[in-house]
Amino acid sequence: MTRRRDVLALGLVSAATAAGLRPVGAQGRTSLDRVKQSGKLRIGVTSAEPWFFKDPMAGTWSGVGIDLGTQLASDLGVAMVPVETSWANCVAAIQADQIDVMFVLDPTEERRKAIDFPDSPLFYYAAGALVRPDQAATSWSDLDKPGIRIGVTLGTSVDRTVTETLKSPSISRFSNNDEAVAAFAAKRVDVVAQFHPALVVQYARLKLGKVVLLKPVNPVATSAGIRRDADPAFKVWLGERFAALYAAGKPQEYFAKYLQARGIDPATVPGLVREKWA
Repeated sequence: MTRRRDVLALGLVSAATAAGLRPVGAQGRTSLDRVKQSGKLRIGVTSAEPWFFKDPMAGTWSGVGIDLGTQLASDLGVAMVPVETSWANCVAAIQADQIDVMFVLDPTEERRKAIDFPDSPLFYYAAGALVRPDQAATSWSDLDKPGIRIGVTLGTSVDRTVTETLKSPSISRFSNNDEAVAAFAAKRVDVVAQFHPALVVQYARLKLGKVVLLKPVNPVATSAGIRRDADPAFKVWLGERFAALYAAGKPQEYFAKYLQARGIDPATVPGLVREKWA
């Protein structure tokens, strides 16, 4: 019964947001006001290296998204607070005022119907694939064949792209990146499609298969999801900070730091700055 009430409550919040309304607790204050007055910036986190990683022993989080959240919280003079969610549920969590921002969330048309995004990109990446060592795949069309089993993470833009682009293979959807790669290791899928930074980290851990950037390689500008406010103060502030951080090379700096912590040489993989891609 409690679960049914929770689902109903989220549905009502979603409907209100779609109608241009804000949750009752949020009326009269902008998101920026609420963050400053609460003294904390709540960021959504989920198991997805290199963006978010939870140490199973210490229970602490690290990753590019954590570093970004820490920097932005410091800029605001508040504490950064991680709140666990998932890619599939984070939009509802934003609508329900459970989190203030979800980093590395692509601003798809469908998501824009429910939440808002800053105008400036956070950074860039490209969709890639983890394939078997003997599998010849240089383009998406090479994977569009019957009998090929592709694993994706449910609710991501890669899930949407693979579903819309590839018609012949079977597609399995997993709740997070780790589950998709575990299925690859167990030979339950032949390919894992994710954005290239996540695949690089997974490959380094697994030491199985190979990571390829499939052609055509299209840079994807990722962003961060936030609640839609009548007053755009938080959206404008984040957009300005994103532009400044990207120009200063901060997302790439955080990415390189995380790769080094995982024993990966950042110089050997494509980074998050599209202008430096070959």
